Formats: sequence, C-alpha cells, structure tokens
Amino acid sequence: MYLPRSIYTLPVCLLLCACGSKPKPGMMGAFPRATVTVYEVKPAGYTVGERFPATLTANHIVDIKSDVTGFLEAIRAKDGSSVKQGQVLYEVDKSRSQASYDQSRASVLQAEADLAQRQRDLERYSNLLKQDAISRQTVDQATTAVKTSEANVAAAKAAMQRAGTDINHSVLRAPVNGKIGIANIRTGDLVTAGQTVINTLVNEDPVYADIDIPQKRYAEFKKDLDHPGDRQQHYFILQDNGAPYSQEGKVLLINNTVDARTGTVRVRLSFPNKDGLLKSGMSAVVLVKYNTPQTQLAIPAKAIVEILGEVKAYVVDQHNAVQIRPIERGPVVDSLLIIQSGLKEGDKVVVDGIQKVRPGDTVNIKP
Repeated sequence: MYLPRSIYTLPVCLLLCACGSKPKPGMMGAFPRATVTVYEVKPAGYTVGERFPATLTANHIVDIKSDVTGFLEAIRAKDGSSVKQGQVLYEVDKSRSQASYDQSRASVLQAEADLAQRQRDLERYSNLLKQDAISRQTVDQATTAVKTSEANVAAAKAAMQRAGTDINHSVLRAPVNGKIGIANIRTGDLVTAGQTVINTLVNEDPVYADIDIPQKRYAEFKKDLDHPGDRQQHYFILQDNGAPYSQEGKVLLINNTVDARTGTVRVRLSFPNKDGLLKSGMSAVVLVKYNTPQTQLAIPAKAIVEILGEVKAYVVDQHNAVQIRPIERGPVVDSLLIIQSGLKEGDKVVVDGIQKVRPGDTVNIKP
C-alpha cells in the first residue's frame, strides 16, 4: 500500500518547529509583586464598650416555710403583692401548738409544786440535824431531791417556751421587704414543718448582675470596687431592644477564686431597680464602657489573621518585605481592633491583599 510522503514528513516538521521555538520576553522569570493596601499604626484614645453575658438575680430570695406542722388556716397577703418586713403573710392552724403549750404549762406547775415540797422537806431536815435528831445522810438526800426538782422545773419551762414559740411561728411574717409570688398551696392544705414552700419572696431593688471577666482584667475591676467614687469604668445593662437601661451600675463584689477551667473571675454588679423593670433570673448583656489612654494602638479588624488559634497580622517593613507578627487583641471599637501587644507605632499592617501574600514576599504598596 502506498502512503503519501506528507504523512511521514508532517510530524517531523512539527517536532522541529516545537524544539526550535524561543519564549517571548516576560514569559519566564519571577512572578510579579503583589500589590497591597496598608494601615499605618498610630496611637490615639478610644472609648471602648465591651459586652459580657450576665444573669440577673434578686438581692434577697426567701422561701416562705413554716417550722410548725398544721393546716394553712388563713392567707393574709395577696399573691404578687409588695410586702413590708414583719407583715403577716400566712397563718397555720395553731390548735396543736396551743395544746402542747397548755400541757407544758401544766408540767411547769407540777414541777414547781414538787420543788416547793422538796424545799420544805430540806428545811425541816436541816433543823432536825441541828438538834441531832436526824442523820446527815437524810439531809444530803433531801438536798439532792431539791436540786433534781429544780432541774425538772427548768426543763418544764423550756418545753413551755418552745411550745409558745410554735404558737408564735404559726403566724408567718415577711422576713424582708419585697414582693411575693404565686402561692403553692391554698387554705386548708397541710403544711409540713420545714418542708412545704408556701411562697417565695424576692427583693429586686437593687438587682444584681453576675459576669465573668478574664483574670488579667481583675485589677481594673478591683480598682472600681475599692474606689467607687473615682471609677474608671461604667456599667450598663442592655435591654432586649438594644437600648441601655437608664440606671448605671457599680461593682458590688468580686469572687475570691479564679475558675481554673476558664481562667475567669466572677464579678457581681448592682443596679437600682425601683421600677421593677429588671427581674431575677433574666439573661442580660452588661456593657462596660471606659476610655483608653491616648497611647492606645488599634488596627482595622479585617487586618487580623487567625492561624491555629493564634491571632497574627502581616506587617510590611522598610524594604517592603512582609513579616508576620503574633498579636494580643482587645475589644473592637467601631471597625478598629484594640491591640494589647505585638505592634508598635509606625508599623504598616496589610489590610487589603492579605490572601495574595506570604511571609517573606516583597510587595508593592498601593497609595
């Protein structure tokens, strides 16, 4: 079979053309420099607002219980009403306590009568001893009998006093000012001493807010606690609509231990709550506002890079080479991130073009 010569010569020509071709200028060599935008770090003062999740709690939460057993005889305070300390709230049937009191009182009278008899016997025996008409042993026995009767009188009086206390405690009074909730039982229900919770009384003015702060912030809050009239930080509660609660709070106390798992310390803040807008058990956000010194450094928040849990920033040096710096970040102010450490004044931080550069690259800086 005859094949045209062109079939054999075409591949050879293609191969020779490919081997003999020369690259155009600019097709080989180093990649072009990336162009980035930088932010020059300058000191300034900022007003910082940090948010902490919080739980609100009343300053007093008291379960109303009776220490006597009996049927609930009367309800003297309406559910949900505000009450004053000492105000009568509930009455428990006191018939059992009254019977115990009457019995104890009878025991006291009996013990006192026995004591009087023993004292007369001792007096008579003592006179007979002076006349040698009776033995010393008889007088000693009479003396012992008097002391025993005195002890019986004391025990009977203590029992009567306890029964009297039970009668008084059948009337339950408010231990503090506050507001009672919805009663758990109604008139006629059995109240068991020390167990039945009839109602709960709370006092929410002031109301407390508990927050957890990093242990490195302890000194700042401690200063506000020790010098409340010269505090550097201001405390507000953010309501559900985002508006701050009208009353400013203060540091009431700081817990005496650090949570080893989280490295945080619990701080209790106190807020006036005369109008009762804040309720115990609410979840809230506490806003802590303060002014930084004029030497504070900050960079755009988008300039940070998180690598394996570490926060870093790309810095361009005087030779336009990219370096990576570990930084310690603080709170965000508008679009700026407060920097606690890792940068200095005059550093040029890469803001735009981060994804195009690596440490050691030389870059062009966009004006």
